[in-house]
Amino acid sequence: MKSILILLHCESNTGYAIGPLERTFYEMALKLCGGDASRIHFSYPSMKKGPSPTLPADFKQYAVIDPNRVDAEHCKAAEQYIRDHQIDTIFGFDQPVFQPIYRCFRRAGVKRFISYWGAPMSSMNNWALRLVKRAGVMLHPEGPDHYIFESRGMAELAVKGRGIPSRRVSVVPLGVDCHRFRPDPADSQYVYESAGIPKQRRIFFYCGHMEPRKGVAVIMRAANHLSRFRQVDDWHVLLCGNKGDESVPYEKMLTDEARAHVTFAGYRSDLDRLYRGCYAALIMSTGWDSFPRSGMEVQASGLPLFVSDLKGINESVRDGETGLVLKAGDAEALSGAMKRLLDDSEWREQLSLQARSRIENEFTISKQLSLLTDVVRGVVSFR
Repeated sequence: MKSILILLHCESNTGYAIGPLERTFYEMALKLCGGDASRIHFSYPSMKKGPSPTLPADFKQYAVIDPNRVDAEHCKAAEQYIRDHQIDTIFGFDQPVFQPIYRCFRRAGVKRFISYWGAPMSSMNNWALRLVKRAGVMLHPEGPDHYIFESRGMAELAVKGRGIPSRRVSVVPLGVDCHRFRPDPADSQYVYESAGIPKQRRIFFYCGHMEPRKGVAVIMRAANHLSRFRQVDDWHVLLCGNKGDESVPYEKMLTDEARAHVTFAGYRSDLDRLYRGCYAALIMSTGWDSFPRSGMEVQASGLPLFVSDLKGINESVRDGETGLVLKAGDAEALSGAMKRLLDDSEWREQLSLQARSRIENEFTISKQLSLLTDVVRGVVSFR
């Protein structure tokens, strides 16, 4: 390998979700380049927000390359950048089977092209449509040589939905910073003080986007159900990630009784501290979902996790050991699971210990980094 380009599909300095991956991609590239950072390049469609704070402050090798642009001037500039810096490997984020600019990459000398996906790239398709889509993959050999997914479910959708040959697909789960995300009883009161929650209440936590597919409405219905049938004032639901007025439609779903037990806390940068005082975590997506980083972080922090039974996300937990897998959209099942956990603190502690142990053994950053490096080293061009 001469040089490597980390090709991002989003603007620079996007924020929380992308930052940890950028750092992992950089460390991977450093291992692949034998520790020589001068052979590493990062590109974004826009650099208006400045470089990522997760990358070294002295790293300067940035380029503006938008994979979606097709104008000749931009494609020519991208081709020249790759040629000038002798880039023979591209590691792209969420790069599809084909973009016109890929031809420029290959002409400039790219021999190895890997696409890392943080989301499903397809839904499931029947055999006939899958054959058509596989033909599309074969017709564009200038596209990625290999695809990496964060879960087996996501990889299966690529093969059985998009028609990617299974030999060109790998699974590399996310890794978590187990030092930052850890149980810490000394910090357990922070969430109560920060969010203004009565201290006798045990907190169920959600962190993520507020779009309908994320299942926030299911959590609201579960809160309504729990407030109606539970007479003890010992529970609360805390949700983070809302911006602007995104929480308003969900707050309107709540009964008066439930509203007193639900807090929307906005977009936060102190999640690691908030987790430590919570009782359990919820990810109840109803549409597609992937392998959310928050699910790994909460478990590293010692929280049992309840997830819906969707492909990919259901791999986040071991059902009955580190959390529960519940039917997607079933608010009554969720409220029942919350009640059971509230009533059985010993079971909660058992799930907590097993959740933390599983993350430490299977989902560390070092393990993710090692697997990514091995996969990229093993990829050869299929052109």
